[in-house]
Amino acid sequence: MKLKSNKVTAPEVEPPRLRAGLTLFPLDHEMVVFSEADQRLVSINAAATSVFRELDRGTPVSELPHRLVSMGFVAADRASQWVAVAIDALGAQGLLDGRVPDELQADISPAENRLVALRVSKMPPYRPAERAIERRYRLLETRALIRFEHPAQVRLVDAVLGHLACDDDFVPTVVLDIQALSSAGGRHLRSRIYRDGEAINSVPQLSHLAPFVKSALWQTAVNNHHFQFYIHAGVVGTGETCILLPAAAGSGKSSLTTALTHSGYRYFSDEVALINHKTFMVPPMPLAICTKSTGWDVMCRYYPDLLTLPVHRRDDGKLVRYIPPPADLAKQRPAAVSHIIFPRYQAGASTELRPIERSQALGRLMAECMAARERFSQTNVGELIQWMAKIDCYCLTFSSLDEAVALIKKTAPPKE
Repeated sequence: MKLKSNKVTAPEVEPPRLRAGLTLFPLDHEMVVFSEADQRLVSINAAATSVFRELDRGTPVSELPHRLVSMGFVAADRASQWVAVAIDALGAQGLLDGRVPDELQADISPAENRLVALRVSKMPPYRPAERAIERRYRLLETRALIRFEHPAQVRLVDAVLGHLACDDDFVPTVVLDIQALSSAGGRHLRSRIYRDGEAINSVPQLSHLAPFVKSALWQTAVNNHHFQFYIHAGVVGTGETCILLPAAAGSGKSSLTTALTHSGYRYFSDEVALINHKTFMVPPMPLAICTKSTGWDVMCRYYPDLLTLPVHRRDDGKLVRYIPPPADLAKQRPAAVSHIIFPRYQAGASTELRPIERSQALGRLMAECMAARERFSQTNVGELIQWMAKIDCYCLTFSSLDEAVALIKKTAPPKE
């Protein structure tokens, strides 16, 4: 009679394997991995690249330390730990079978604007107004006709879009109708906004109107433009070329863009970089400069009349003013990108501009990509890599605008 053993045998662990459909692109001293299945570009350093290549060749994990020591990548006493760290890094980026990227572990969906959705749900179907004040605006290829029911609506919207107004009797590509209604008690003027007859928002006060109309026109113009990438970035021109300043909100991007513009650079945009299809040229985006209340003191240095401009309230609750861009902005031609600088304001920090690897810069640039016109493929990723290989990339930490501008001028001086 055989006795049954109570010993529990540990399950065999599957050796790490690369996901299918990955393509490796060299960029400077590092590599960029492209996953077509989930449309991701991942920058990996030399250590992870060497392990990636060995796994791709089918090298067993047990042989990786010896193989890498023989190639001179690492000392023998550190090889196993080095391999383990590299494999963990590849897994964290979602490049191994059965591993979800760490950044995607949480089930995070894009935030829905429930407030706007609730307002729209309560709006009646569109009906033409008996009387309307008509204004026409141009933004890129978009020709907008906006019909207002109240002069106060025109005044506030023109404070933001007035520089785009024109007298052309064009056939519009988009029509916005803005109805006016008094709120309970008559203290505020509410506005219902329809785009081509479709309800898109109802704002409770006049101060909320212009930021939303600007956003609606901007989104329509972007959708009508033949771009490859839509990047959240400031843009200034150096002459024949331009500098991208990609960064998240609160990084000091707008104030830095303004300071550069007042130091000899040409203003293109404080928040939008549309990178054109195939050519990778960036056209000027003639939108008013948005400055939040927290930055008014700084911006008054460059725009002494700032505090005389109307105050608007965005849906995120922030109070803002809009500064009209230079009058000749729309006449400027698209420019090639010569430099990408990632700014970050940090109070009290030393102002420092340092070069970074282009592969790292590509990852950070794509993190600020709000939209791509077409799916990534090996062909257009290859074109993107070739474009990045020609651009000088930097990281800027600053607490002083003057020092930041001086460093950028040394690196990429403006030209007439």
